[in-house]
Amino acid sequence: MIIKNIRIFDGAQVSGAKDIYIEDGIITAIKESTGEYDQGHVVVDGKGMLAVAGMTDSHKHVWQAPFKGYSADQLLLEYLDKVCGDMAQKISAEQLYQLNLYGYLQAAASGVSNVFDWSHIMNSEAHADVAVQAAIDSGMNVLFFHSTSAFGRDKLWNNSSIPHQPYIEQLVRSHKGQSNVRIGMGIRGPEFATMEVNRADIELAASLDCPVSMHLGSSILGKIHQPVRKLAEHGLLSERLNLVHCSTLSSEEYGMIAEAGCLVSITPEAEMQTALGYPAVALLADHPSAKWAIGTDIPTGATDSLIFQQRLLLQYYRGYMNQRLIDQMQFPTDMPYKANEFFFDSMAHANSYSGFNVSAKIEVGKNACINLFQWDQLEMGGFGQHPVFYFLQEEQLRTIVVNGKLFKLDGDWIDHDFQALSHQVKEIAKGILS
Repeated sequence: MIIKNIRIFDGAQVSGAKDIYIEDGIITAIKESTGEYDQGHVVVDGKGMLAVAGMTDSHKHVWQAPFKGYSADQLLLEYLDKVCGDMAQKISAEQLYQLNLYGYLQAAASGVSNVFDWSHIMNSEAHADVAVQAAIDSGMNVLFFHSTSAFGRDKLWNNSSIPHQPYIEQLVRSHKGQSNVRIGMGIRGPEFATMEVNRADIELAASLDCPVSMHLGSSILGKIHQPVRKLAEHGLLSERLNLVHCSTLSSEEYGMIAEAGCLVSITPEAEMQTALGYPAVALLADHPSAKWAIGTDIPTGATDSLIFQQRLLLQYYRGYMNQRLIDQMQFPTDMPYKANEFFFDSMAHANSYSGFNVSAKIEVGKNACINLFQWDQLEMGGFGQHPVFYFLQEEQLRTIVVNGKLFKLDGDWIDHDFQALSHQVKEIAKGILS
């Protein structure tokens, strides 16, 4: 495949048109446009478009995608009861396949090529199988965190002594070597399970060569349990861990996280809405070496626009840093974080952690995950001279390439009948909510 006549967004001033060459799903060359192309290549005309690398959502409960707005006014405990409990218990394995496939494609339509799917609807082995199959069939890059059933949540999430479901071992063996899906373990963590269970789960993950994700710093639970301190005391804190939220941890715990090299996923809208606490910007402010990323989290309550979440966290971080100076009676004179640097940094560590050959920028040697945004409206303003990521709009996204394969071309889906799938999912959602 060749994407011709395309301008590339890399955070600097937008330059002249290029040609992007793709072979076997990999970007092999980026050259000045020549207008001469070998026969046999699929050629996509990028004239009037701006190429942006496929984005990475580092924490999302994908199965909830069709239920937008359901949790808009719910705090954490109500969300856990009504969505993770009541709603999730009604969903069959067959329905879960369709919900998940819809969720993945909807994420792709918003510019996300790589997603960390934290799946706490593993109600049966069949649920696990179809959820992973939906990830494979989507064609996206999915780090699939297999977690708990929606049944028996009191025993599973209240100082639980129950270890992770053993089916994870079969799931890992069955999908080892899968090019676009990697299996991880979504464990309860010290706020919801005993340290004996956490040790057993993390050791099992290590034996399976699985990444491990857990929710930490969840409202007052982070203050009560001091979960990072516990993990460190038990020798369990390492770069294999993906720690989600971390909103109410101590400054000492942030230091431990940075030193251990854990990846922290921050989901700003969901954290502030559901009373998890303020986003963990102190981690970024006080520990420049910390690894962090951004997620959209709960489709039932938060927008699935990753660009919005990135902008929200950027402006919250800037406000936090500026307020520090104001409190010291100093007038802020330097911008705390340049917008495009923040945009690329917010995905770089997640891409590395994911295990997929992806990058926050369009680069030779990386998987061809490329979004083409309409350029004409942007070009009318000052965007060309000073491009800023958060002026990109999902409705301007017309053509999508994931792992070298065309997902959408000029607004039309290529291999997936998204309209038919949407109709099926709408009927499922109506039945679940009735």
